[in-house]
Amino acid sequence: MKRREKLILQILLVDDEQYVVDDLELAFPWQDFGIDKVYKAYSGAQAMQMIGQYPVDIVITDIAMPGMSGLELVKQVRGTHRRIKCILLTGYAEFEYAREALQYGVVEYLVKPLDHEKLRTALESTIKTIKKEIDRTASYEQAMLAFREHLPALKDKLLAELIQGKSYPQERLKDKLSGYQIDFQVNDRVFLILIRLEEHFTNFGLDSQLLFEYAVTNIACELLGPCFEMWHGRDAYENLVFIVKSNEAGAVDQGKILKQLTHNTHQLHSSVNEYLNGGISVILSYPGEFPLDLRAMYEDSQSALRQQVGNDQGYFISLTDKQKSSPVQPLKDLYASPTLMHLLETGQWQGYKERLQQMRELSNSLPAYNEEYIEEIRTMILGSFHYIAHKNHSLLSDLVGRELLDKTLFRSMSQLVSWGEALVDTLQGKLERDTQNNRMGIVKEMQSCIAANLAEASQQFVADAVSLHPAYVSRLFKQVSGISISEYILNRKMEQAVASLRDSELKIYEISEQLGYANSQYFIKVFKEQFGMTPQDYRGKL
Repeated sequence: MKRREKLILQILLVDDEQYVVDDLELAFPWQDFGIDKVYKAYSGAQAMQMIGQYPVDIVITDIAMPGMSGLELVKQVRGTHRRIKCILLTGYAEFEYAREALQYGVVEYLVKPLDHEKLRTALESTIKTIKKEIDRTASYEQAMLAFREHLPALKDKLLAELIQGKSYPQERLKDKLSGYQIDFQVNDRVFLILIRLEEHFTNFGLDSQLLFEYAVTNIACELLGPCFEMWHGRDAYENLVFIVKSNEAGAVDQGKILKQLTHNTHQLHSSVNEYLNGGISVILSYPGEFPLDLRAMYEDSQSALRQQVGNDQGYFISLTDKQKSSPVQPLKDLYASPTLMHLLETGQWQGYKERLQQMRELSNSLPAYNEEYIEEIRTMILGSFHYIAHKNHSLLSDLVGRELLDKTLFRSMSQLVSWGEALVDTLQGKLERDTQNNRMGIVKEMQSCIAANLAEASQQFVADAVSLHPAYVSRLFKQVSGISISEYILNRKMEQAVASLRDSELKIYEISEQLGYANSQYFIKVFKEQFGMTPQDYRGKL
């Protein structure tokens, strides 16, 4: 039975008074609610037996039964069959029963003698809950299927982030590694292997190149798999990157591991030439600590590939130690994700300032004054601000003023960072004021809509009128006005009711209809809750 195509349900009626159950089975139109089977039980123990035998979806049970009470039955049902929804039926209209029932997960609470309309309402609500749970289960299964399908890409992304130096809190990284089924732990001793497929492979189309990468990866896994745990992916330059560690337990001889790994990667280098008729360049890094040293290991491997191999092909290089630092280094942190542009685009003003402070700290490791570094940072800052201004359909000069933009000479990194922070504060203030003005304009439009259509006014009605989602309308109205849109509509209706009572001879039911209340008794109840007296009493006091 495929419940997602058509929801077919089965129900169990439980009451020690047999005639109650028998009459209810016959008198109520269960089929109207998609219930094709009605079971009956005359005690809690019998009900539990039937629940074990049949695929019951809903239980309607009396509370007061000899032996096992309805509450005890519900407690057992929820303990063993949590998907089953329970509705309590009782002659005791007391809150304590209802409160205790709620603790056991009862979805509805009905009072004898049973009103069929109330039962209809309770069943509709219960079935709606069941449908939502089925949909959630289906959504979860679909999400898990999508997760499994995208797992290789997720592993690739995480590896790319780590070799680029992205830092994760230790517990979060552990969770990701476990969730992605990656058998590496923080502080593991690892090596990095960088592989570049050479011209023979890249002359083919993209699909063929991906097949060659797959073949090279398979060869690597066959050669390294017996002795090493591996995690592989691609970098931004379409090179293959492998992180490897010994799969030997306990203390291991690092020299022995390096010798074995060097031998295996030599085999990989020659096997690709032999089996695929094409060359690869392979860089084997020095050992490092996972994930702390990954960025340095990757960058040194990239540097060796760029400087020692260059445009030549088919090389194997083993790095014995970290590369010596040059006095001229690229400002990698300046381009790290999230970029300056992304921070502005997503309104992360404080994050932008923190990135600028990182630039200030970075300056301590740079020459005392380097015009090229300062110009590089200034250009990046200015470019990000031009982008966000133009995205807001404005000129940057109109948003922050010419005075800030005309400042171009900076004699220190500190001066440059202070200028960037001033740009952030000025732009943030301007854009937030514009946003607030826009929000106030939308709320005024909502209020005008309510005033002109007071009888029909509701959250959905107003949302349709201003072409916005009801949830956003609710949140925006509360943020700007300080009260919910429902409260505002009620207040306006009550103000209009008072005016009609004071200034007109309209009858109470006419005022009720004028304000959109189909039931005048409900209008009287709402008015009394608001003013402490009925509309008639209020008019009498005028």
